[in-house]
Amino acid sequence: MALLGERPKSRLTAPASASASVSPGARPPGKLAGLALATAGVGVAWGVHHLVPGIPMLTAAVVLGIAAAHIPGAAHHFVRGPGKAGLTFAAKRLMRVGVVLLGLKLGLDDVLGLGWASVVMVLGVVAVTFFGTWWLGRRMGLQGDQPLLIATGYSICGASAIGAVSEVSESDERDTATSVALVTLCGTLAIAVLPLLQHPLGLTDAEFGRWVGASVHDVGQVVATAQTAGSGALGDAVLVKLMRVALLAPLVAAVALSVRARSRSGAVGRGGGAG
Repeated sequence: MALLGERPKSRLTAPASASASVSPGARPPGKLAGLALATAGVGVAWGVHHLVPGIPMLTAAVVLGIAAAHIPGAAHHFVRGPGKAGLTFAAKRLMRVGVVLLGLKLGLDDVLGLGWASVVMVLGVVAVTFFGTWWLGRRMGLQGDQPLLIATGYSICGASAIGAVSEVSESDERDTATSVALVTLCGTLAIAVLPLLQHPLGLTDAEFGRWVGASVHDVGQVVATAQTAGSGALGDAVLVKLMRVALLAPLVAAVALSVRARSRSGAVGRGGGAG
């Protein structure tokens, strides 16, 4: 079952005339400007989260990034121009390093402490959420790679997972932005809705924490939701969430293999047609 469709990609690229107009001796823009903007964005997001703890830091950062990239003005032109190299480096390299470091916080003893039932539950929830959302998105006729990206965000770790998978799948920027916006909105709504359901559903603090860890998308959103039930619920929620984060690496590898196989089959098809 292929994860990606057979449609041609339409990533946004600079016009050929623009690249041709650059003089041969001109130096391409460095990464420093974009990295400085990314650092400033992290600082602003941290400040927003510090002032309003209910807003996860990653959610604030994603909203700031979308605004900077799409609102017309100086920020928009900077993101698309001098800052693009550094921002691309931050999105491709630094974000992946962050996800790996986050996964390293998950110890085998911690996982076994939850019990095998919880481990099987997490694996089942991730698999059902991913394939169910991906299938439903295709049935609804969502454009491009949106079914894949939304399924990734729902099942693993929100915007971070979408960013990692969108790079290896070479997804259109609009598909990525739309998926991030939808997943972030749903995760933010969970912060307000799920705590209201704990007592009507008769869940203990531990059960509530594991439910939050298995269902809420972003790590910051998990913390904001689970902390309403106390430190015990928060600990279980973060542990379950990190188990989901650890599954990002094999998912990215599977998507990369799917893209490579599709490229090879396309090359073979073109070769056969040429003969």
